This record gives sequence, structure tokens and C-alpha cells, in this order.
Amino acid sequence: MRLLYLVIIIQLLFSACEEKSVSIVSENSSPRIAFGMQKLKTSLQKAGYQVLDEARDGTPVIRVDLLDTLMKEVGASGQKLGKEGFTLRSDAHEIVVTGRDESGALYGCLDLPELIMKDGKLPANIRKTDQPEMVLRGACIGLQKTTYLPGRTVYEYPYTPENFPWFYDKDLWIKYLDMLAENRMNTLYLWNGHPFASLVRTEDYPYAVEVDEETFEKNEEMFAFLTHEADKRGIWVI
Repeated sequence: MRLLYLVIIIQLLFSACEEKSVSIVSENSSPRIAFGMQKLKTSLQKAGYQVLDEARDGTPVIRVDLLDTLMKEVGASGQKLGKEGFTLRSDAHEIVVTGRDESGALYGCLDLPELIMKDGKLPANIRKTDQPEMVLRGACIGLQKTTYLPGRTVYEYPYTPENFPWFYDKDLWIKYLDMLAENRMNTLYLWNGHPFASLVRTEDYPYAVEVDEETFEKNEEMFAFLTHEADKRGIWVI
């Protein structure tokens, strides 16, 4: 009898420790959807799930895609989605994240983990539709200073590591852009009256560039990095 109890206890322990599995799939490979799926994957792993990249028999599936590639499922149900809107729908074996556009699919992927973390498991019987109410939502960052630089006047703040060391910190930008995405911001305003002397070179006005060649190339690389990472999060850099 003791041996029987021991076997039962061991089976229960193995059952409790068995890793749950779920698949996340999409027919769309856009950067925003891929980013949203990665965030969703991370949240599921934190909740104890093994995340698969393809559908398997007997494994719950999360499907992420756009409205027009899911056979108008949301439209057929009578629900209308506006710009950046999304719908979450689930049954016993499948959760469908439907975006009105790529940003909508991204927001659906960001919304679902909040439900997962709340319950510690995949939520059942979801019927949720949401979309932003304001068209532009963003934050302003000043690439200016509160005083004039020596020998310069208003708006003259070249982009250099000496003037703005934080601007070249990629890890800091990733954290900041993630924060904007988590709060569903879709714009980032960089305030500077005259950034072109640090970023643009024209043949007719070579003297217009006010930074050295190394800094100019670094600025080009940083803006390419910033706009690429922002776009993945549905953020427009202005």
C-alpha cells in the first residue's frame, strides 16, 4: 500500500512539473506582427509554457494575422474594427488574434499576455475587441538644451556624443521604445529646430554639415536603428 501511494505521489509530481505547450503561428511575417509574436512568446514562457513555432495535433494554437487574411471572420461577425484595432477570440483549442492592420495585430499580441499573466494560463472564451480612440499618441524628446552652446545661437545643437550622450545608447532606446509600445504610443517626436546639419549631406552645400565624418556616420547609423526599432513597435518617428 505504501508503495502504491509512493507511485501515485510520483505521478502527480511529474504531472505537475510537466511543461505545458502552445503553438504561435501566423501567415504574415511583417516586422510588427513578428515583434508582437515574440513578446507573446516571452510572456507564455514566463507563465510556464513551451512555445512551438508550428501547429501540432493536440496542442493549443494562437493564430495571429490581419483581418483580410482570416476570411473576414471579424467582419462576418458584425464587428467593425477601426485603425489599429484588434479582436481576441478563443475556444477550447484555439485563440485567434485578428488585427485590422499590422499595428492592430501587434496590439492584440501585447494585450493577450496581460490576460495570461493575470490567470497564469491561456484564457478561455475570450471575446474582446479594442482599438485606440486617439489617432496620434506619443511622447516628445528634446534634442536641445536649456542654454545656448558656446559660439552658437537658438536651434544650433549638433548631434554629438558630447552634447547628447544618451542618444547613442541603444539599450536605453530599446527600453524606452518598449515602454511606448506597452502604452500603445504610435509616435515619437524628436524636438530640434535644425537637425539637418547633423544628418544630411548635399553636394551643393558640403559646408552645411556641422559634425565630423565619424560622428556623421554614427548619426546615420543611430537614426536607421531608431526608426527600424520604432517601426517594429508601430511607432512613427517625427
